[in-house]
Amino acid sequence: MAIDYLYLKMYKKIGQSIPGLFLLANSLSWFSLTMLAIGDVAHGHPIVEILLIASAYFGSLIAAAFIGSLLPNRTINNRIFLLTWVFLGVISCLIFSLWSATDLFAIILRSLLLGLSAGVGIPACFSFFSNLTKTENRGKVGAVLFFTIQLLTAIVLFSASSIILEQQFQILAFWRLLAIFAIIFYKPIAQKTDLVKTSYISIIKERTFLLYFLPWFLFTLINFIEAPIIETSFGDLYTTSVITTTIISSISAIFVGILCDRKGRKIASILGFVLLGLGYAFLSFLGGPAKPIAQYLYILCDGIAWGALFVCFVFVIWGDLSEGKIRQKYYFIGSIPFLLSGLIEILIRSFISSVDVTAAFSLASFFLFLAIVPLLFAAETLPEKALKERDLKSYVEKAQKMVSKETKKKQKKEEKTKETENEESEKEDNSKEYEEAKKLAEKYY
Repeated sequence: MAIDYLYLKMYKKIGQSIPGLFLLANSLSWFSLTMLAIGDVAHGHPIVEILLIASAYFGSLIAAAFIGSLLPNRTINNRIFLLTWVFLGVISCLIFSLWSATDLFAIILRSLLLGLSAGVGIPACFSFFSNLTKTENRGKVGAVLFFTIQLLTAIVLFSASSIILEQQFQILAFWRLLAIFAIIFYKPIAQKTDLVKTSYISIIKERTFLLYFLPWFLFTLINFIEAPIIETSFGDLYTTSVITTTIISSISAIFVGILCDRKGRKIASILGFVLLGLGYAFLSFLGGPAKPIAQYLYILCDGIAWGALFVCFVFVIWGDLSEGKIRQKYYFIGSIPFLLSGLIEILIRSFISSVDVTAAFSLASFFLFLAIVPLLFAAETLPEKALKERDLKSYVEKAQKMVSKETKKKQKKEEKTKETENEESEKEDNSKEYEEAKKLAEKYY
């Protein structure tokens, strides 16, 4: 009965978590898709216009996310706020789809609205994620969520790949509309009343926060500066590399999530930077006939690294650091490099022709290895208690296996001994019968 009750409680908690996690998956997937769409909108315009369009979208995105991070918990948990946010996203996509004006002012205005609708609820969603997960399981849940986001984004992207831009925004509007079902079934978790209020200045002054934030900022800066260079360098292989990287990162994220929860966040983060640094090193030093090998090695390293770093720095670390505090500000600052990454990629495309590819890859490799240094001095965000509990649990399991093994050995030994004794007793009985038969034979014959 007690076990049934525990299972019932567990399934109930999972059922309560799914709507909140789906809302986050839908929001991040939709944000990634709108970022790609803005890139398509800006494509073909002069550099100044590209700068204005991208700045309008990403500027309003960051401004809206900042406002969202200041909202109290009772507001972000309110269904009216969440529904307003989703409907704003749907309307902004439909405006892009139905308003066909192509002048710069109209595009900037629509980009502002789209950025606003994408950013305002992001800190709230990340806060939901951390509140719905335990510290010791956050890596695994984050990995599963990353896998889900990648899958959903790929499905929507594939469905919109062969249609015009206006129709793509209609699909994005429909995809965003599905988040309403998550909000209807979402049940906010009761918040602690003694949560510590933090200011942006106090967060930035935190040594551990800075030691994790600086490598993350460096990664996003390098990764999205290099993305257009990689596209040019890979040529026809680029589309295949994107698909392969997505598959590898989605699968590797699951293993990294387990590593995060078992051995800690530092090891998983360092692993991601080392692999990505090696990937760029392969592209730098393996040229000529070995270039295809370098490209495939880069795809493998990039896929694993992207899965590791996304899980650690988008989902897990900021949630760990904000334990017992109001989370939105931590997630806002932590997500700024990720939110601005698309702007960097859009701008760098305009200067791609003047970039020395080999030098770019060498510098990327150097700075990625350099980014490991702050991580070496950072404190582990997975609590020591959780690590000790896992070690103790692992030790107990090993001890139980050893005891079980020894018990089985002992049982086999005892069974063997009994068999030997039985055989000996049978031999004795047989020998007695033989002696008696021999005596009888001698007597009569």
